[in-house]
Amino acid sequence: MPNERETKFAEFARLLYDDFLQLARDDETSINDMLTPDYTEQWRIKVEQLIAKRTYDLVAHALTYVPRYAGIDPEIVLETIPDLTALPPLD
Repeated sequence: MPNERETKFAEFARLLYDDFLQLARDDETSINDMLTPDYTEQWRIKVEQLIAKRTYDLVAHALTYVPRYAGIDPEIVLETIPDLTALPPLD
């Protein structure tokens, strides 16, 4: 049975997945170019940037619902939150 960690942001996950599909659709790289080592690095950068942007958006959204920060511009709060450098276990 799914737990809250798996389902709480399921709609966000669906939207993020749609973003990945659109990123792939917008990629006009030829098949031959996709086989080069440079392409793999360029694709990794695009995917990481998309994940970073959408994570930022999710945190900004969440901050609007945290009473302590109600009425405070999320941009101000976001400036104080450091990057997450290690992930907790998936289970």
